Amino acid sequence: MNSKTDLLESEYNPYGGVIIISQALPDVLDDFIVKLQISLAQWEIEKIKVVWLSLPIDKANYIPHVLDLGFENHHCSRRFFTLTKRLEKDTLVPPFANHTIGVGGIVINHKNEVLTIREKAHLEKYPHNWKFPGGMLDPYEHFSTGVMREVLEETNIQTTFNRFVGFRHHHKGQFATSNIYAVCRLTPITHDISIQESEIGDARWFPIDEYLADDKVGQYNQQMLKKALDDKGLISIRIPSYLRADENYEVFIPE
Repeated sequence: MNSKTDLLESEYNPYGGVIIISQALPDVLDDFIVKLQISLAQWEIEKIKVVWLSLPIDKANYIPHVLDLGFENHHCSRRFFTLTKRLEKDTLVPPFANHTIGVGGIVINHKNEVLTIREKAHLEKYPHNWKFPGGMLDPYEHFSTGVMREVLEETNIQTTFNRFVGFRHHHKGQFATSNIYAVCRLTPITHDISIQESEIGDARWFPIDEYLADDKVGQYNQQMLKKALDDKGLISIRIPSYLRADENYEVFIPE
């Protein structure tokens, strides 16, 4: 049996795995390799299924040596490279996040007009691609917050969140991911458009009757607009006993 000083500091997870504590990694490469080898041998004796290792950026030079010991890349972030090693063959290793999430805002004013934009990159190839303003959610951002932010950034229209209309899911997202695109109805507070010139080529308040009658407008957007007009959709609610902080969750239910 090895002493604790011979092993890398770690903690067990509920699924038969062990997580090496990144903050306690040796600063000397040779010390790290020796301790990792001893630790792996000990964890095999203990019947550990999977070892998780997150290397901070300043220890990126450890990666080739870790790969030589049979670790596989799992994912990376701005500050860490995360790798895994199965000690039990065919053990399930949950995949990293495989979806991106976008939001679009259906903003309808008192004149029965809907706010639409054309992206600068689409002006020549898709001149009739009048779509709803929107974009990608930031990390840990709510649907309601993100869609209002995107509408403001692209058109300078301030809004309040009304309800969740619907979404689509496809498998042609960025970086070989699937993508979820959620559509929400918003109520405008301001009405004067000022476009985000770096991305948006044009924006306008489009009369809804004309928008729905235009056969060159995308059918998906037309269907979502019809639902926004005819359906109550899902409203956002708070459940006091669900999580401690409101900023940690969103719940949408039928009105």
